[in-house]
Amino acid sequence: MVVLFNGFQKKTKKTPKKEIEKAVQIMKDYFDYKQKGDKK
Repeated sequence: MVVLFNGFQKKTKKTPKKEIEKAVQIMKDYFDYKQKGDKK
């Protein structure tokens, strides 16, 4: 399964640290929400 929450235009070979941190936080939020939703 692929879940896409955010996108950005990559102009260099290295992904900006800010974008990686943003993606990790969104992923954590998603899994927290999904886990809490399953307990209801």
